[in-house]
Amino acid sequence: MNESRLASYVAQLPYAIGHQLGDQHVVVGAYGAQMKPLANLTIDWNDGPGDDHATAQDNTEYLAMALRKHHVAGLIVTAYGPHGPARSHATADSLEEAFGVRPLQVHVHDGHARVRNNTTGHWGKATPVTGFVARAALNGQPTPASSRIELLESVTPLPTPLFGRLDTSTATKLRGSSPLLQVEIAQRALDNLATNRVDDLGQMTLLAHLITTETLARDTVLVHAISDHDDLMDARTSALVRTFRAAPPDQRPQLATVAAAATFLAAWHAPIVHGLLHHADKDAELTSLVSHAIRFGVDPRPMRPALTQATKQILVEAETTWAAQHPTARPSSGKPSIPPTQLPTRHPDADSIDPTAGARDI
Repeated sequence: MNESRLASYVAQLPYAIGHQLGDQHVVVGAYGAQMKPLANLTIDWNDGPGDDHATAQDNTEYLAMALRKHHVAGLIVTAYGPHGPARSHATADSLEEAFGVRPLQVHVHDGHARVRNNTTGHWGKATPVTGFVARAALNGQPTPASSRIELLESVTPLPTPLFGRLDTSTATKLRGSSPLLQVEIAQRALDNLATNRVDDLGQMTLLAHLITTETLARDTVLVHAISDHDDLMDARTSALVRTFRAAPPDQRPQLATVAAAATFLAAWHAPIVHGLLHHADKDAELTSLVSHAIRFGVDPRPMRPALTQATKQILVEAETTWAAQHPTARPSSGKPSIPPTQLPTRHPDADSIDPTAGARDI
């Protein structure tokens, strides 16, 4: 790795992780064939058992479980701070034993990075990385949070809710409408929030109501959010997060559950998913499924097509059943007959969240 590539790699890591990295961190990048990014594992060494070998072993076991279905062809260990070389060495030894690949070791300290020669064991020339502009920044990607704590704060509820409950009249009309119409209205509200620069609080009110009162609407909104055929996955997922943050307290747990599931399935930064789970409905099955998936290192990306297909099939069956029970009802025209509640108050988008990463963040 030459000096330019080294500086570029180190500079882009905070963008891939979602927050700036400090002396307590070690980042393991896993790569497949032709160095295709597979995952990034961020280790806070202060959270470990204390012994370098034990901390390295614990994290290696987790990474091996998370990547058990992938062929790992390359590994890069980037360790920060004065204790970085020892932590890097312990991590590299553990990873080599587990994966049969000797990792490339990078040490970052005082604005400089250097690479360890795996043949001689010596560290190479220190390369300045301070002031190097990452490609992500040049592409307009949002600046990473200053710390993991700040990243978590970006998914906490707003101090004051921005909208309340849906009015009784509209709620009654929705409850009597077909499953397909409810889904159409919920998806349209999500798309409105995802594509407009200013959030419509009426759309948030409507979306929050349907997610928290209709299980099928909740599930179809979730799979609609993670649909990647039109490049709106991140925008829709962000809209779900903003809706949760702006919601009244009694709706937040259910909305946090859906937002956590969406961010997990969209492969957003792990701290964001954990932060949302902190506010989620602890008794909800969906919360439990997401929590277990994270604990066992499940890759969310292969899950999307099957989840989408299953939910669509359930919707077809529910609509067929409803139509049989309401033979005089007109089929959905594709245009909601129940207009979204119009509220005069509008507010700018909440704090933007950076969901992009070259590899899955775990």
